[in-house]
Amino acid sequence: MKYTILLVDDEKSIRETLKIILEDLNYNVIAAKDGFEALDYLRGTIVDVMVTDLRMTKMDGIELMKSALEITPFIEVVFISAYADIKSAVKVLKMGAFDYIEKSFSTDELIFTIEKAIERKLLIEENQNLRRRIEGNYVYEGVIGKSEKMQKLFDMVNRIANSKANVLLTGESGVGKEVFANLIHKKSSRNTNSFIVINCGAIPENLIESELFGHEKGAFTGADHIRKGKFELTNKGTLFLDEVGELPLQAQVKFLRILQEKQLYRIGSEKSIDVDVRIIAATNKNLIEEIEKGNFREDLYYRLNVVNIEIPPLRERKEDITVLAEKFLLEFSEEYNKKLKFIDVETLYCLLEYSWKGNVRELRNTIERATLIANCDDEFLLKEHLPKEITGIDFNDIIEDKLEMSLNDYKKIIIENTLKRHEGNKTRAAEVLGIKRQTLYNKIKEYKIEK
Repeated sequence: MKYTILLVDDEKSIRETLKIILEDLNYNVIAAKDGFEALDYLRGTIVDVMVTDLRMTKMDGIELMKSALEITPFIEVVFISAYADIKSAVKVLKMGAFDYIEKSFSTDELIFTIEKAIERKLLIEENQNLRRRIEGNYVYEGVIGKSEKMQKLFDMVNRIANSKANVLLTGESGVGKEVFANLIHKKSSRNTNSFIVINCGAIPENLIESELFGHEKGAFTGADHIRKGKFELTNKGTLFLDEVGELPLQAQVKFLRILQEKQLYRIGSEKSIDVDVRIIAATNKNLIEEIEKGNFREDLYYRLNVVNIEIPPLRERKEDITVLAEKFLLEFSEEYNKKLKFIDVETLYCLLEYSWKGNVRELRNTIERATLIANCDDEFLLKEHLPKEITGIDFNDIIEDKLEMSLNDYKKIIIENTLKRHEGNKTRAAEVLGIKRQTLYNKIKEYKIEK
């Protein structure tokens, strides 16, 4: 791919010199003598990077950048500034410019800055494509799933949502069982009625029957009023029993009776109450093993397990990690009033390589934490925003080393990352970097990059 650079400078000699340098590196170069001519080019040409002088007679660089971003919001802008303009240059960085270089710049410095600008533009485009995909086929009633496994689960939900069959959701902690329970309810004919959640593992054993079935006034000490249980409150709707494997055996007996007879008795009452409730239960336990241990009733298991949906762990559907991370980033960036919009390439790589034992819940918490510690003006979520257990690096220990990195160190990192992104394909990496293939080979040798 050939990238297009727009050069804007009112000095003809500078325009012509830079044009020759960049064309030799296989860039498509357009030169404009002032801001007005540059804007005319932008209205009819796709430009990747605009390199412009900060101070020009007819239209200064700041005004040009503002107008350019209105025409093409994702153009990268690099300013050339004299030493006296440094304050203004810092100002334009805050306004959205990619970088600035002093007029005494070397050719290598200019080329490297343009390479970095193109790298960021490509990353932004990838994130924009990802966002469009999030808004397209990968979202099902608010649930994100790009992977084939998730797409199959969505198909399953479509097939069973409107049936009366009870559903047992299985999978590791944090995979999103409650999300799927809610999804089934929303797609069912019961969606105008209640969806009530009860965590069987969070209720004291002596209160669970009262919580599920309700009680009459005076049924026991402290029962000073009639209380409707979750079953009664969910009539005509869906009751989601999370951690159903934690139900005490005595409660399991009454629970089974309700499923069989469609009637319940409040504690302390001899009057039955008709109920029509669809049960969706969830567990991260192996209920067959619990049955063998005598902890769970076999007949209740088969009543619940009419339809079984096993939700795979995040490490088995890595295609979903990127789209979920992007969704969480946008969500928390807005919530905490940050400017984060994109996820850096190295950051994505770390997220994809991590095992996510806590699954979607852990990923969500990680992105929230990273959003909180990012600087207010950061647009990219960076590797150093992630915790040490994900990156394997304590960035506090190496911050001084990073400040001492040379220009060649940065070049090496960019080349290594680009090769990694394109699985070692040097032709593609050279295209992305905007350099000749032989130049890339020379740099690999110079920087001793492992092939």
